[in-house]
Amino acid sequence: MSQRNARHRRNNGSGGGSSGFRRRLAGLGRGQRIGLVAGAALVVVAVVVVVAVVLSGGNTKGASSSSTTSTTKSNSQTTSTTRPLPVVPSKICPLTGRVPAGNKAPQRAALAVKIGNDPSSRPQSGLDQADIVYEEMAEGGITRYMAVYQCQSAALIGPVRSVRWDDWNILQQYGHAILAYSGGITPWTVEVASLPWIYNATGSIDPTANAFYRYNSSALPASLGAPYNYYTSTSALWGLFPAAKSLPPVMFQFSTKVPVGATQVASASVPFSSASPVVWQWNQASRQWLRFYNTQPDVDPAGRQLRATNVVIEMVQTQPGPYNESGPDSRDVESITTGTGTVYVLRHGVMLKGTWSRPAGLNITRFSSNGKPITLEPGTTWVELVPDSTAVSFTK
Repeated sequence: MSQRNARHRRNNGSGGGSSGFRRRLAGLGRGQRIGLVAGAALVVVAVVVVVAVVLSGGNTKGASSSSTTSTTKSNSQTTSTTRPLPVVPSKICPLTGRVPAGNKAPQRAALAVKIGNDPSSRPQSGLDQADIVYEEMAEGGITRYMAVYQCQSAALIGPVRSVRWDDWNILQQYGHAILAYSGGITPWTVEVASLPWIYNATGSIDPTANAFYRYNSSALPASLGAPYNYYTSTSALWGLFPAAKSLPPVMFQFSTKVPVGATQVASASVPFSSASPVVWQWNQASRQWLRFYNTQPDVDPAGRQLRATNVVIEMVQTQPGPYNESGPDSRDVESITTGTGTVYVLRHGVMLKGTWSRPAGLNITRFSSNGKPITLEPGTTWVELVPDSTAVSFTK
């Protein structure tokens, strides 16, 4: 088997990397790997634009940023070496739109943690404490989560799994964010370590490995042993980077008013695969969307059903990655999250169909319908990154 297709799987929290891999990455010739891996310096001129957060009439407009940048193309995804300049909101949590304790969001960066979602990884810990959860296609029909924390925190998160190409491409819009994961194939661990907008918490090397530990519990996937017993916490991860105090931009446009043109729906079916036949069902009593696998509730270790205030179903183009992730014929699925596509936004028992748009990697993803922004209810949000070949359906 060639070096390119060899099995590089590293989900056991051990160290990794190769001194010659940067040269090999530079010679891939796909025009898709981020130019930073090759060590090329780009000259960037940044223009600072101060964006105000509007807090009136029950609305909080999502903050946006703009800058003059030099860009490169990475696997059809536009990336940039400049960072968006986040507006520090004084009265709301930037990822949920809720009013934080003391009317001031915690002065800390967004923290993203990779969490497994193959059947053996369930039930996971820490998902219901995240501000935002992204669900991404991985290999072999399984999905994985990237749980993002900022105002909220979690004492137990896991099982922590490996990094994927999607992760840093999503996170580029978050300013300078922390990305926590348990190793990965060598090309990706080398690449993510080179990115200036990532605080790299790999779990594979000191000192970041000190934030992770082997957890043993018969009630959790940890009982299966490695790689399912690798856990962490938000306090341990934020503690690794005391200088990470820049808040992310406001990710969504929030409003307590349901937008005009919404359609009442009772449930949404998102059949990623037979391993992840996701269903979201509206629950009026809790005013939340409850998560199922077909008819089986998706629960945390305490038996509480996973839920969200908003569910964003973002239809994206996908393509196979260049490397096998977990054995022969297990190429990763790469979700293209720049450009534009169809979006379905579920909030307060209704659905709005519209368009998502993200011109470049540093831009915040925006949602609109008939030329008007689609707003989200203040609260937690799950973003389902769904291959555009998948048949999503709704019931009334």
